[in-house]
Amino acid sequence: GIPQPAILEKSVSYLANMATPLSLIALGASFKVNEAKGKLPLTLGIAFIKLILFCALFLPLAVYMDFRGEKLIAILVMLGSATTGSCFVMAKNLGHKGTVTAFAVMLTTLLSSLTLTAWLFILKSFDYI
Repeated sequence: GIPQPAILEKSVSYLANMATPLSLIALGASFKVNEAKGKLPLTLGIAFIKLILFCALFLPLAVYMDFRGEKLIAILVMLGSATTGSCFVMAKNLGHKGTVTAFAVMLTTLLSSLTLTAWLFILKSFDYI
């Protein structure tokens, strides 16, 4: 590749490391609790699908296809991680208020620490990782 000055690499690295926390802060700042109150059942459904259903459907398929160890963990992370902040930006760009999306990002971020731990425990219990 093209050589880059160390200061440029360091600056880009700082910017990249700041992207996710900054997007979550911006999302939280624009979150409207009053609008989200009636959206809890829908948001819980989204969180269930994202954090539990996807993993419950596709992890057994991955095990059947003989994925083990780090590869299975990578699949778990792709399936069971929190919804990204970029979904909020995409929803806003498509003309939606973004309330449900913001709530889903926050809820899946909060719950994914529990569900990922549970999925890792299950995979470890069956000796797949």
